[in-house]
Amino acid sequence: MKVFNKEEFAEEFIEQYAKRGFGSMNKNDFEVLIFHLLRRYGDLKDKTNFEMSLDLQLPETKVRRLAYESDLKYGQMTEAAIKEAFFAIVAKSKLRVDLSKVEFVIENKFIRSTIGAQLKNLGHYADSSFNSEIVRIHIESFVDLLEHYYSQPSIARIVKECEHAVKVEKDETITFKLILRKFLEGLATQSGKKVVDLGTTYFTGGVENIGPLVEKLKAVFGKVQA
Repeated sequence: MKVFNKEEFAEEFIEQYAKRGFGSMNKNDFEVLIFHLLRRYGDLKDKTNFEMSLDLQLPETKVRRLAYESDLKYGQMTEAAIKEAFFAIVAKSKLRVDLSKVEFVIENKFIRSTIGAQLKNLGHYADSSFNSEIVRIHIESFVDLLEHYYSQPSIARIVKECEHAVKVEKDETITFKLILRKFLEGLATQSGKKVVDLGTTYFTGGVENIGPLVEKLKAVFGKVQA
């Protein structure tokens, strides 16, 4: 376990301690603060819960609790950061061939709760009954989340560049949701496997870089309709 910027680590520690008042922090408060600082200035950043538990010699259950409490107390998750986290998760998600569900593995409870809350705002829900870190949502819910997190200019570009590549039924309107649903159906058809890896090159560009996604959309539509 390493601290890459010891001066900033120490400065923020003193700043946060002074805010609470001398002698007012208990053992748990110290643990949460130190955990936060190690993730910010140390090599715990981007590690899994299991990897952090090995480094800290703590049970994973305690690591998950410390992560959640530190995100609540010290996290500064902006809307942009939530979007970035969502697209990183999507890039690793697995899609069942029957297109009924999309599965996300979200170790971070704060991110998981935030995405769950956004699903509720959109009129959907997530199923985490089997494993709290595995989130299952219906395919339509997944597409709605994509529509929510992509910017309007990105959505407009996707529709414009893909509208002539998509085969639709008579009187069927080409929309972003329709394009994404047919795209996922095309991936499943080509896969021939029980699950489909959506691929990091398609979605990690997020809302700002949709070029790889547009090209993949066209490629999949061309193969499906050939």
